[in-house]
Amino acid sequence: MRLIALRNSILAACIALLFLAACQTDTETVIAPTPRSAPALSADATTPPTLGAHETRAPSPTAPPTRAPTPTVLTRGGAITLADVAAPMTDITALPDFVANALYDSLLKINPQDGSLMPGLAERWLVSDDAKTIVFILRQDVKWHDGKLLTPDDVVFTLTTLADAKTRLRPAADFGSLQTVTAVDARTVSVTFSEPYCAALTYLGAVKILPKHILENESLANPPPEKLIGTGPLILQTWQDDTLVFRANEAYWQGAPWITNWTLRLYANERAARDAARQNQVDVALTQTALTEMSNAPFTDNSFYALAFNTQRAPFDDARVRQAFAMALNRDALAAPRGGPLETSLLSAFWAQPDKLAQPQFDLSRARQLLADAGWRDTDGDGVADKDGAPLLITLWAQADGATAEETAQRVRAQLEPLGAHAVLKLAERTLFLTRVFLQEYDLALAHFNIPLDPDQHYFWSSAEDAPGSGLNVTGYRNARVDAALQAGNRVARCEPPARKSAYAPLFQQVAQDTPMVFLFAPTRVLNAQPRVKNLAPSSFAGAFWNLNAWQLAP
Repeated sequence: MRLIALRNSILAACIALLFLAACQTDTETVIAPTPRSAPALSADATTPPTLGAHETRAPSPTAPPTRAPTPTVLTRGGAITLADVAAPMTDITALPDFVANALYDSLLKINPQDGSLMPGLAERWLVSDDAKTIVFILRQDVKWHDGKLLTPDDVVFTLTTLADAKTRLRPAADFGSLQTVTAVDARTVSVTFSEPYCAALTYLGAVKILPKHILENESLANPPPEKLIGTGPLILQTWQDDTLVFRANEAYWQGAPWITNWTLRLYANERAARDAARQNQVDVALTQTALTEMSNAPFTDNSFYALAFNTQRAPFDDARVRQAFAMALNRDALAAPRGGPLETSLLSAFWAQPDKLAQPQFDLSRARQLLADAGWRDTDGDGVADKDGAPLLITLWAQADGATAEETAQRVRAQLEPLGAHAVLKLAERTLFLTRVFLQEYDLALAHFNIPLDPDQHYFWSSAEDAPGSGLNVTGYRNARVDAALQAGNRVARCEPPARKSAYAPLFQQVAQDTPMVFLFAPTRVLNAQPRVKNLAPSSFAGAFWNLNAWQLAP
């Protein structure tokens, strides 16, 4: 069966999700395609088939173990209740994070420490020299919740279905030039592409694998709850409106969960979830800020807030002006209330983060000089720089119904005043704000982007994505060196991570130099829990619920 993952169709889904989906509690998020993560796993060593390809072995696991040594005071059993902010919908491609991680597993998992790929349902994988063929070797001991064995046919069904342009994925996944997905034998799945696209390994590897025998003739958009059968650590018992009840999967291939009974309550907004936690109605709640009434496990979200420049519009078509604005911002001060500073569109702990990379640093004197070099000077003493008789008056767009965005935009505006730039703040409701950004009808925009778990970031930086209304490069940034690095990173022989990191380094170095965005901070999130809940290990990359089978309850 030949599959054609048409780029226009995929981009249509990406665009709709990038600008309209509300996948996080802070609603101003602009979402780039980001694969979901899978629970932890250790690999078994077996001999791979010979395909004329080189094997890509997973790095040695450095993440916390899925099951810590059990203290004598902790025993199996008990019940736990969690809060999540999400809509009560059964769409399999849009399940709340907790539900997706509880019910399903992926071919590969995400290393919680650095975001690298590790074994999952596939205990190993191989990539051909030309990066056009990926082979996954499945584990032998995995069963669906109904007791049937996982087979390559399930993987073929999942990837074939999700690669169909008619299937709308949330979050969107880009499978590249996918051609065929084939079950080679009882343990092996082969995936071929017409063009090399190493990023597809991350996207394919992170897809939640679905049971063919349950869903082959079902719509993924709204299956009945009894059809939500996976291989994950929890088994869904009931789904009544905003309350879901699970029990531990005693046959889970990574080890039975310590906690037996689980209840998830869905809330319309974070305030409601926080109130439930404060009133002891739930044991665990994932929020933007710490709840003093509970134990807190903070972690950096895999996303960034950035000041985006419209590089196709004066004065920001001049790199000196962009750099001057970047140097005028005290990013440490902007980050302090909400998260940690960062230097590029990757978290510092990410495996492909280039070494010794830095944005222009806060230096108001140097910023004023750069602005003057670009022809902007305060010639009339009114505090606003002028050029050819026109004042440096620009618009700064931000989302009005996002507390973090509005507060940060106000502070950015104030920090730009000493530079001689007068920013007119445009606070807009979500749809208008995202439309302005997507159509590149802005000067400056305070945006929030999810970070893909693959170093390929052509969505942000490729010249091919610079098309207002249909491309995802919303700054209009174009650079031939960046385009070349994007191509090189996806064509690495065998998609070997060290070589891919080296290939992408010029991209991030050039972006730091050209400054199409000023990366302000990565926001902090907090997994709040009652003190009796143990072994929580939220991760920037694997998420808050990657190790559910390791959670325990103290007496």
